[in-house]
Amino acid sequence: MAKLDAAAQAFRTSHARLLGTLEAAQSTAGNARDIAYQGAQAVLEKQQAIARNQAAQAVTEHSLRARDIAEFLLRSDGEPLDVAQYIGLGHLGVDGSSSGVNSKISAPFLLPLFGHGNVGLEASAECRRDVIENILWRALSGTAPGQLDVFVYDPNLSSVMAPFSTLRGISDESLQVVSSASDFEREIRRLSGDIQRINEMLRGVSSSLIEFRAKASHPVERFKLVILIDYPVGIEESLHRQVMALAQSGITAGVAFVFASSPGSEGKPDWWREDSLNSLTTSIREQNKMLRWTRHPEYELQVPKMDSAALVREVDELVASAASVKVPSVAFERVEQLESKWTESSAERLRFSIGLAGPNIADVTLGDERDQRHNILITGAVGQGKSNLLKVIIHSLAQRYSPDELEFYLLDYKEGVTLYPMAPTPGSPDFLPHARVLGLESDREFGVAVLKRIEAEFARRSRLFRPFGDNIAKYRAAVPEAGMPRIVVMIDEFHMMFDPNDKTAEEAAQLLEGLARRGRSYGVHLILASQTISGVAALMTREDGIYAQFPIRLALKNSAQESFATLGLGNDGAARLRMRGEAILNLDYGLIDSNRQITVAVAQDSQLASLQRGWWLETRARVERPQVFDGGRRIHISDAVGTLLSMRSRLAKSSGSAVALLGYPIAVTDQPLGISLAAEPGRHLAILGAGEANGVEQEVEAANNAIGTLQAAAISLALQHPAGNAEFVSLDLLDEPVFARNNHEQWLSLMESIGYPVHRVTRAEVADYLQELVAELDSREAESEPRYILGFGLDRATALDVPDMFARKPSEDLQQILRMGSAKHVHLLGWWANAATFSSHIGFGGEGFIDALLMLRIDQSSVQEFLGPFVNWSVRENRGLLTDRTQLSEPTTVIPFVPVSTRDASVIAKTDWEV
Repeated sequence: MAKLDAAAQAFRTSHARLLGTLEAAQSTAGNARDIAYQGAQAVLEKQQAIARNQAAQAVTEHSLRARDIAEFLLRSDGEPLDVAQYIGLGHLGVDGSSSGVNSKISAPFLLPLFGHGNVGLEASAECRRDVIENILWRALSGTAPGQLDVFVYDPNLSSVMAPFSTLRGISDESLQVVSSASDFEREIRRLSGDIQRINEMLRGVSSSLIEFRAKASHPVERFKLVILIDYPVGIEESLHRQVMALAQSGITAGVAFVFASSPGSEGKPDWWREDSLNSLTTSIREQNKMLRWTRHPEYELQVPKMDSAALVREVDELVASAASVKVPSVAFERVEQLESKWTESSAERLRFSIGLAGPNIADVTLGDERDQRHNILITGAVGQGKSNLLKVIIHSLAQRYSPDELEFYLLDYKEGVTLYPMAPTPGSPDFLPHARVLGLESDREFGVAVLKRIEAEFARRSRLFRPFGDNIAKYRAAVPEAGMPRIVVMIDEFHMMFDPNDKTAEEAAQLLEGLARRGRSYGVHLILASQTISGVAALMTREDGIYAQFPIRLALKNSAQESFATLGLGNDGAARLRMRGEAILNLDYGLIDSNRQITVAVAQDSQLASLQRGWWLETRARVERPQVFDGGRRIHISDAVGTLLSMRSRLAKSSGSAVALLGYPIAVTDQPLGISLAAEPGRHLAILGAGEANGVEQEVEAANNAIGTLQAAAISLALQHPAGNAEFVSLDLLDEPVFARNNHEQWLSLMESIGYPVHRVTRAEVADYLQELVAELDSREAESEPRYILGFGLDRATALDVPDMFARKPSEDLQQILRMGSAKHVHLLGWWANAATFSSHIGFGGEGFIDALLMLRIDQSSVQEFLGPFVNWSVRENRGLLTDRTQLSEPTTVIPFVPVSTRDASVIAKTDWEV
C-alpha cells in the first residue's frame, strides 16, 4: 500500500512536473509565435510598402510613356501632308486604390481617326456636343489647313456646328451641313463616288491615302470627316447599309465617320443593330453621366469642355492660314528628263509631262490615232498657276521634239508676259526656235490672221498627203525623208477672241471649229486656255461646235460654274481643289469618273531660259526668227528699215510709185503697210481723229499717232527718191508745245540729213500757199517731180473758212488741189482731228477725191458716215483703221507709227542707203 501511495505520489509529482513543463513550453511557444508574427507582419508591411512604391513608380512611368507616345502620335509639323491619324480626346482615369496605388491613375486617350477607323458616340445631347466639338477641332488642327472637308448630317438642327461656320471661308466643301434625308442621300452618293475613285487610284500602289500622299510628297485628294448627329433619325435601312459600307471602305480613302446617337434605344428603328456599328468604330458611351470607352469600361473618359469664344477665334485663325497655304513644289526636272533633248519623233503623236498624279508622272498624249485625243482645253482662276502650266507644256514639248518635229503658234490675249521671254529682243537675241508665231498681247484680228495661215497650211498639206493617205502619220511613214512637223496652236485667254460678238468673233469661231475638227488629220493641235469660258459656253457647245473637239480638259482651281463649263455639268472637280498648282486632268471629255488630281510642276524662269538658249544656239543657223506681234509695243519708222531698203532698191532699178508707209497691219507678217502715191486721181491721205489720248503730256515717249504717221510717211517717201527728185512741204498748224512734245524739229533735221529739207508753211501762210499752188497746177505736168504736202492739224486752219470779198473761201483751193493735184503728182497727206471740220473743208462729195482714210480716235458713227453702215470700229490705244478704195478690199486695222525718236534718227543715219 505504501508502495502504491509512493508510486501515486511519484506520478502526481511527475504529472505536475510534466504540466509545468508543458505550461513552460506553451509559454515559450506562445512567446516565440508572437515574436515570429510580429516579425512577419513587419516584413509584410515592408514588402507591401515596397510593392506600393514600385506600383506607383510603374504607373508614373507608364503614364509618362503614354504621354510621350501621345505627344509623338499627335505631333503636327505644320506641313502640307499633316493629317490627324490620331486625336487626343481628353484622359482616361480610374481610382488607383484597387491596384494598391493611392493616387488616381490617368492617361491620355488617343482616338484613332483618319486611316484607322471611325467613332461611335452614344450620349446625351449636351455631352455629345462637347465630344463632337473636341473631335472636330482636334481633327482640323491636326490636319494641314484646307486639307480636311467636314460633312454633317444634323436632322434636328442642333447648331453643334455654329462655332465652325467660318470654315466655309475656305470653300463651300470645307463645311457642309444638311438636315434632310434626301440631301443626306445625295451627298452619300457623291461620297461613294469619291471613295471609289480614290480607292481605285490607290489599288496596287498604296494601302491608304495617307501612304499614297507620303510617296507622292504632296497632297493628293483631301480627307473627309463625316459627322452624323442623332443618327439614325430619318434614315431608311437601305441608306444605312450604304453608310455602313462607306464607313468600312472609306478608311483607306481618308474618310472617317462619327456616329453620334442618343443613349439606349431612343430614336432608333427596329432594324438598328448596335453590334454592327461597334465592329466599325471606337465606341464611347455615357453611363451614369460618365463617359466610358467600351473597350475598357472601368476607365472614365474625361473630355474637356471647350471655351466657345476661344474655339471661334481658333477656327477663324485656321481659315486665315488656309488662304496662304501653297502646294509643295514639284520641280520641272522631276517630270521632264533634261539630260538629253529632242529624242522623240512626232510622226505618230506628241507626248509631254505636266506634273505628278500622286507619285506618278502625269503625261498627256496628243495625236495618237488609237486614243483620238488631239486638242486641250485649259481653265483656271486668276493666280492659280495657268501661266506656269502653259510654260511647262511648251518646254516639255520643246525638250522632247526638235524644231523639225514641232512648231508652235503661240498667242496671248493678256499682257504677253508668259510668251515675252520666248521672243528675240535687242538685249536678248535668243528665242524659242520651235516658235513660228508669237502674239504678245494679241489683237483679235491678229488671232484671225494666224488661224487663216494655219488653214492655208491645211491646203498645202492636203496636196502633199493625197498620194499617200489622209493624215500626217501615213504621210510621214510613206515619205520619212520629207519631214513635216506637227503644229501646236496655243491661245491664252482665247475667250477674248469672241468679245464683242461681232463679225471678227464669228470668223474666229468658224476658223477655230474648222481647225479643231480637221487638225487631227494634218498634225495640228489646239490648246485653248482661259480664266473663264462660261461666258462663251453657248458658242462652244453648239451642235458640232468646238467644245466637242476637246477630249482633254485641264482645270486649275476655279468656281463651280467654271468647273461645270470646263469639265461638264455636274463635274465640280476644279471647284473642289484647294491650292494653287493643283489641277484636274480629264482625258475623257470631262466625264466625272475620269478626273485625276495632279500637281503641276513648277517651271523656274532661269531654268527655262537656260534650256531655250541651248536650243537656240544649236539651231540659230537654220531656224528663222518667229513672227512676233506685240500688240502693246509702239511702232517706229526705224522698225521698217529693211523694207525701206528693198523699196529704195526697187525704185532705183525700175519705174514705179513711191509708197507712204503708215504702220503695220494686224497680220502674220513683218512687212509694214502703206499707200501708193502714183500720179493718179484720188491718191491722197486723210487722217481723222485725235492723235493721242488726253493727258499724254506726262508720257515718256512721244505717242501722237497722227503726227508720227505723217512723219514716217515723209521719211519713207524721201528714202524712195534716191535721186533727190521730190519736194516736201509741211503745213505747220499745231501749237509749238505739241510740236515740241512730238519731236517735230528732230523730224525736220532728219529729213534734211537724208537730202530733203522740208519747206514749212505757218498757219498765217496756209491760205496764200494753197492759192498759189492751185495757180501752179494749171501749168504743172504729170511727169513733174512729186510734191508731198503734209498737213499737221488742218482743222486748225481757221482761215480756210473765211470768205473773201467775192464770198470765196480758201477751202475751195484745198478742194481744187484734191481734185487735180494727185494726177499731177501733188499729194496731200493731212490730219484733221475734227471730222466735221474735215467734211466742211473738202466740201460736198469731196471724199471721192481722197482714196485713203486713216481713222484714229474717232467714234463709230463718224466712221460709218465715211465708210458705210456695216463697218465696226471702236477706239483703241495705238490702233487705226485704214481704208484705201483702190488698194484694200476692206478696212484694215493697223498699228500706226509714233513720232520719230533719237533712236530712229540714229538707225537711219547709220544705215547704208547706197543702191
